[in-house]
Amino acid sequence: MSDQLKNLPPELQARLAQIMAGQQAPAENVEQPAVQQQMPMQPPAAPIVKPPSLMDHVIALRQEVAALRQESAAQSNVVDAVGQAVGQLYQMFQPSSSTNAQGQTYSQTFTQSVEGDDF
Repeated sequence: MSDQLKNLPPELQARLAQIMAGQQAPAENVEQPAVQQQMPMQPPAAPIVKPPSLMDHVIALRQEVAALRQESAAQSNVVDAVGQAVGQLYQMFQPSSSTNAQGQTYSQTFTQSVEGDDF
């Protein structure tokens, strides 16, 4: 191998040697194509996966924090809406001067209207 190839990583050196051997083999063995078929094909080497950097982790954490903030805001909106609905229901069953002139609650008024109706 040349000096330039020796500076490459060992995996790349092996792959280049394999490619160069494969190109030289047909020229030398023109009369014997069956020899080349008997050689098992090696699967290509798995690509090198670099580990995530610190910046990748920071970006992922920021995305998670943003998603959690949105989820928390949505949850607080739901809690607020449920609280307001419960408050309105509670007020319906409390006596108030604004409900009617007699100071009856909504439930008392409803009960009287049902008793007065003949079905």
